[in-house]
Amino acid sequence: MTSQPQDASTLASQTVQALHGDPSSVSPTDGTSLIDSWIATLGEDSPISDDLYSLKEALEDGAPDSSEISSILLSLSQQTAAASSQAGGDAQGSLQQLASALEVFGRQIA
Repeated sequence: MTSQPQDASTLASQTVQALHGDPSSVSPTDGTSLIDSWIATLGEDSPISDDLYSLKEALEDGAPDSSEISSILLSLSQQTAAASSQAGGDAQGSLQQLASALEVFGRQIA
C-alpha cells in the first residue's frame, strides 16, 4: 500500500508531534508510517528520500541500532534545516520546527 501525498506543513506538524516526548513511546511502526508519508509527499527522487529509506530500513530491522537511527535523524535534521532556509511562508517555520524536533529526538536516542 502506498501513502498518498499530504501537505508538507501538515505532515511536518504530525511528525513534530510524534517526536515530542519520550522516545520509547514512539514505535518503529509509527516511524515507518510517517516515513512512507514523507516519501510520498517529497517523491522518491528527493535528496532526502535516501536518508528516509535508510531510516525505514533501520527501523524495520529486528534489533534496531539506536546509534545508526540517531545518525540518520541528525542527517535528516540538517537537510531539513537547509530546506527551511529556501522555503517561504508557513512552510519555513514548519520545517524549522521539524529540523529541531529531529535533532532533539536523534540526540535523545543516541
